[in-house]
Amino acid sequence: MEELRMIGEKIEKFKYILVEHIELFEEDEPLYDLETSKEVRSKLIQIHADALIHGKAQAMESMKITGMEIGKRIVDMGIPLDKNIEEAQAIRNLFWSFIEEEVSNRYYSIEILLKASSIIDAILDQFIHCVSISYVNHYKEMAKMANDSLQKIKENQEVMEELSTPIVQTVLKDVLLLPLIGRIDDWRMESMQSTVLQKCADLHAEVLIMDFSGITFTKESDMLSLLDQLVGALALMGTETMFVGFTPDVVKEIVKLDFAKVKAFLSFRQALEYLFNQRGLALQPV
Repeated sequence: MEELRMIGEKIEKFKYILVEHIELFEEDEPLYDLETSKEVRSKLIQIHADALIHGKAQAMESMKITGMEIGKRIVDMGIPLDKNIEEAQAIRNLFWSFIEEEVSNRYYSIEILLKASSIIDAILDQFIHCVSISYVNHYKEMAKMANDSLQKIKENQEVMEELSTPIVQTVLKDVLLLPLIGRIDDWRMESMQSTVLQKCADLHAEVLIMDFSGITFTKESDMLSLLDQLVGALALMGTETMFVGFTPDVVKEIVKLDFAKVKAFLSFRQALEYLFNQRGLALQPV
């Protein structure tokens, strides 16, 4: 699509400025030395640009390779996994700021920018996923040699729990997105509850969109009743919950519970379009 290619080319053109923008607002010391940090960040930004210019498939493979390489590198350098995840979230926020600016300048239609955002989020989620897998696997190998794998895996458990609850802000500041990926069981639902409630409180969220399109549902799980508890707790805080991406199997189970007041949509895009219309923000045609 021509508009996506143009956005990708713009990101590619300004990638070094974007890297400097991250450095400007960096509170902690960079993960690597200055030159390595610039190299890694510019490479990550370039892969996102390539996804918009040449298509997502090739970029996903490039990000997989890059993520696996960086996962090993940060283990060897003794850098905690959570620091690298924070770095990735900084890049995610940078792209959202870029998109907000494009919206405000009306260079592109809302639909195109939402499509670009969807591609960027998918690429960055691939990076976080691959870094985490590479980090854990490589660390296990080293831990066996050092005979202290158990302690370090426990130390990283909280990081993996945070990774399983990747709450991000959308183009609407008071609307948060929680994209759920992988197997959802009782333990994961219980562990994410406090994270979700705290994040919504910290960011004064009026709406939380939960995207279930990437999950694997197990019928023996008590996930849906735990989900009901979470929706009720959010409502008491004044945060409305919306569901997107339910599969037919989950729908068959969810109708047994009282989710009648929770709005549901086929996709995140449709949910965001609903919120834009509700707030009188007209969507431009592609």
